[in-house]
Amino acid sequence: MILAVAVATRIVAWWDPVAHVDDQFYLLAGEELLNGRWPYLDIWDRKPLGLFLLYAGIAWISDGSILGLNLVGTAFAAATALVIRQIALRFASATSATLAAVAYLLAMPVFGGQTGQSPVFYNLLIAGAAWLMFRASDQDRAGSIRRHAMGAMLLCGLAMTIKQISFIEGAYFGLAFLWMLKRNGCGRGAVALTGAAMVVVALLPTLLCLAGYAVAGEAALGEFVYANYVSIFERRGWRLLAKVAGAAYFILFLLPLIGMGGLGAVHRWRAQPHDIGQKLLLGWIAAALLGYLGVPAFFDHYTLPFLVPLCISAATAFDRSSRWLLFIGVAGFYLVEGTPIDWRLHQRQAAQYEHIRRTIDQARRGGCVYVADGPSRIYIDFPDCRPSRYLFPDHLVLITEAGAVGVDTVTEVSRILAQRPAVVVTRAAAKGRRMPEIQALLSRSMAENYRPILITPPGYSKSVDDVTIWQRRDLAPPNR
Repeated sequence: MILAVAVATRIVAWWDPVAHVDDQFYLLAGEELLNGRWPYLDIWDRKPLGLFLLYAGIAWISDGSILGLNLVGTAFAAATALVIRQIALRFASATSATLAAVAYLLAMPVFGGQTGQSPVFYNLLIAGAAWLMFRASDQDRAGSIRRHAMGAMLLCGLAMTIKQISFIEGAYFGLAFLWMLKRNGCGRGAVALTGAAMVVVALLPTLLCLAGYAVAGEAALGEFVYANYVSIFERRGWRLLAKVAGAAYFILFLLPLIGMGGLGAVHRWRAQPHDIGQKLLLGWIAAALLGYLGVPAFFDHYTLPFLVPLCISAATAFDRSSRWLLFIGVAGFYLVEGTPIDWRLHQRQAAQYEHIRRTIDQARRGGCVYVADGPSRIYIDFPDCRPSRYLFPDHLVLITEAGAVGVDTVTEVSRILAQRPAVVVTRAAAKGRRMPEIQALLSRSMAENYRPILITPPGYSKSVDDVTIWQRRDLAPPNR
């Protein structure tokens, strides 16, 4: 049933190549990696290497198919829901634990998790580590707790190679294991030694990634360190109004699950105030929330890790006599919101992108394409030319990225335009989204050297609406 719900809540996006701006780029980076172009050196981003290795594997087994990506994402989502159910069985009946798993799948699309966002994958690893933590809490032997701890730390270490912020939940799990050892009668020395071993295990996947770049030379290692651990602190924050809007989105759309999770916590506390499991769950919820708050910018998919412990806590609320009324309320809220069942949006986006792709194919006359702002998926469909290593458009045009990508973005955009690409793709931007210098540079270059050959209508798509395709003036216009 969980697998059926996973499919039902995600199938509408399976054939949409531009369902999410990030997924497009991750798949592009994965294909570039298969072609020998390395993250940070040949294609820049600040995500960890594990994410791109994962996407390279997906691109390899699916031949770059968007359907293949979504099938893998669906499998990960369903597997995570199964682990949620397994953990929830500790706090609720089998029926209520299943409802908690289904609630996770219903909520995911609303928070950008309908396709292949990074939490879709690393949530499984974090949930697996949490399952080991809860299992260890039932053990009365230090050796068994240590074995569970090492397995959990390895899973957390793998999660950190997909998204760095997952280290907050991993750190919480580590402290929880040490607390369990101390509670079990272990001395300070043994606890400290175990803690050191846990840190080594958790860092091992990242150290292996770092070693690969170190072997490639000092410059490669410098690029790896800057992209992964320095650039994020150089990003500018959005204005206060944007942050308030993000907080409001978080509260509004999470309200049903926050209510159910809170209700479940109250019931557990009243029934078993000294139960170690419910204390561990409350700590996990706090750690997941800290991970969400620890990211200065707001994007909807940053909420996805918080759903996992929240849905587990909600299982206790579903264990009441009114379980079906409560569950129908939660399910109805996320279905009425529309994202899980919006066939029309994804069909429209797929058709619009195909129109854009065909227009570019006719207009470029064998030349290069530069996506200044728009779907990075275009680079997958036209792989013969790369105008820059910054193939995720936002890295060069967003005002928040200025001074945070390792180059002067105005200089880099000027360099790209000086190459006279055959086709340039731009997209209408809200005021304050781009640097004024880059906006002026693009406007001047398009007016002097290019002509618009396609302007897509405005709408709700973040990839294909309000897009303009510009062709260099000296090229023959595309066939109509």
